[in-house]
Amino acid sequence: MQDDSRQDRTDGERPRAFALLDAGNDAATRLEGVEALGNPSSSMTGSERRIADRLLRVVLTDENATVRAEAIDALYFHGDRYIDELVARVADAVRRRDGDDDPQSVFLRWLTSGHAAYRMAGATGVGAADSPASPDATRRLREAFDDDDARVRARAVRSYAALGGEAVAPIRPLLRTPNRLVRQAAVDALVSIGTADATDLLATAAADGGDRLRKTVVDRLADLDSPASATILLDAMRDPSLAVRRTAAASLARLLAAGDAVRGRDVRERLASDSPLGSDDDDGDPARLFYDVTAGSASTRLPAAAERHAMWLCGELAASEAGSPDDAQRWLLDALAHEDAYVADIAAAYLPRLDGSGLEQALRALAADEGTDPDARARARSAIRRIKAQTAAAAADRSLDYIYVRRPADYTEKRSQ
Repeated sequence: MQDDSRQDRTDGERPRAFALLDAGNDAATRLEGVEALGNPSSSMTGSERRIADRLLRVVLTDENATVRAEAIDALYFHGDRYIDELVARVADAVRRRDGDDDPQSVFLRWLTSGHAAYRMAGATGVGAADSPASPDATRRLREAFDDDDARVRARAVRSYAALGGEAVAPIRPLLRTPNRLVRQAAVDALVSIGTADATDLLATAAADGGDRLRKTVVDRLADLDSPASATILLDAMRDPSLAVRRTAAASLARLLAAGDAVRGRDVRERLASDSPLGSDDDDGDPARLFYDVTAGSASTRLPAAAERHAMWLCGELAASEAGSPDDAQRWLLDALAHEDAYVADIAAAYLPRLDGSGLEQALRALAADEGTDPDARARARSAIRRIKAQTAAAAADRSLDYIYVRRPADYTEKRSQ
């Protein structure tokens, strides 16, 4: 029997679609080949780099605009990085040839194309081209905010911010669009702009937008290193949506770990002074939210430094008078087995500061459980030793009467008074 995995191939390793792209074929045949490369069969999945190179060649050399546009769409199917690569190659080609054109001018012309794929690449290229920002370029990008293709709108708003566009009013409608790609791009643009007006618009979206928009905003605010970002995120810790609250906690941890504008102690003091938000699916305890972040409940895994900041905040809040010490005990005990040793060590350091009932018994049970991670058992034993030391010190404080005496009679005279 013939191997079905070779049905899309000719010449052993050359996909049949490649043969359709030969210059001797008519435009309809070449278009068929491009469409096949944009929706490759399983037999071609291992050749993505070769497919991308062939599609890039089509965009740069084919004589038919429709074939070239379909090749851009096919590149987009394989990933945004190939559109970025296309833009870079086009810019290099423009710089090498003689003429008055510069890359930005070429991409601005692409923005007027009747093919959405060209407009998408043009919107990308205007912001990526190594050309000075111009009022005309930012104006043309703002006009593309109304394009009927979501990909064009998303790339236009990102390029607008990259070129130094600062007016945020044109971006406001993009925040309300049903298209997730465009909403995310609008939020990214506002974070990149970073002005007071942009931050105010982000704050409004975080407070009044739909669930998905609020979550997108608080997720991206970690990249805007400013006290205003922390204020918005702290408010979002009381959002009605558990997903938004968890995302806000993750962003706060990322902001503290990577930024310079916000102090951890200020975040801790604000959270410790806020009353927990109760709800049906979560008690709203900030310590629990930061524990959830370290336990992998955030939408994406955080960098190690952010997870350590999250556990520090969890421990600080758990050891304060806010929240339930018994709940906090469970969270910190669970964190003793965290895969990051620093996160686990932070949890172990805070356990002796809790006032929950049965803590020492729980630690002894964990230390004796041979099925538990050995490092977690060692941390449990260490916590037990610290608890015993604290207990002994407290007992000594209660039983000893510290009186300075110069002679034995002083003590008896003091005690008889």
